[in-house]
Amino acid sequence: MIKAIFFDIDGTLLSSTDGSFADSTRFALTKLQEKGIKIFIASGRHVCEIEEQPIRDIPFDGYACLNGQLIFNKDKEIIQSYPFNKKDTENTLKLFKQKEIPLVLVQDKELYINFVNEYVKHAQDAIATDLPPIKEYQGGNIYQVTAFSNEKESQLIMNRLNNCKLTRWNPYGVDIISNTGGKSIGIKDILSYYNIKQEETMAFGDGENDIDMLRFVQIGVAMQNAEDCVKEAADYITDTSKNDGIYKALKHFNIL
Repeated sequence: MIKAIFFDIDGTLLSSTDGSFADSTRFALTKLQEKGIKIFIASGRHVCEIEEQPIRDIPFDGYACLNGQLIFNKDKEIIQSYPFNKKDTENTLKLFKQKEIPLVLVQDKELYINFVNEYVKHAQDAIATDLPPIKEYQGGNIYQVTAFSNEKESQLIMNRLNNCKLTRWNPYGVDIISNTGGKSIGIKDILSYYNIKQEETMAFGDGENDIDMLRFVQIGVAMQNAEDCVKEAADYITDTSKNDGIYKALKHFNIL
């Protein structure tokens, strides 16, 4: 019996084409909670960014944010966190600065970008979200770095960051976290917090950063707009969000 379902945001809960939130998805989330099934966010986004999204009024039961690096309960209180260590933070910032690559730095209560170029604009347009404020790093814990560059540039730098890993969510955007992190790590913390078993879980996703999550849960569902590598990791492929994909998959598995 499924007791917990985890949802990516961009391209999953929200349309990959225009960022819209389908009525069928809203209906499905409401019905899941009415049935006693807990619903969670598992996203590369920070919890503070959710306030800007069409899903902001949904009372999720918890949040595995920043690809599992910062975990919140339903009241948005931190229950677990996995920041970069000081050396990895310094190395990451130094290497990307040398290449003049823009970075979004994500801390526990804020996120900001060091500067903006065309790569940033292209990537942000794809997820229909506002740019974070421009600011330089002043110290403190960093949980995730988002870099904006082409694939070749990013990979050359990552080859020198042995304790980090990246997942690409856009041709020009990659999230960088500790190589011990991932959405599945955050999900484990949430399951422990709520005393839910791994075999009682389901997840929906569409990006590379969803692969470990889809493999970890009992039922992993990839959206139709997902990349091929994501579909290969899933147990089931559903329609796009805009075409009622989440609702259809929940009906397929007799969860609704």
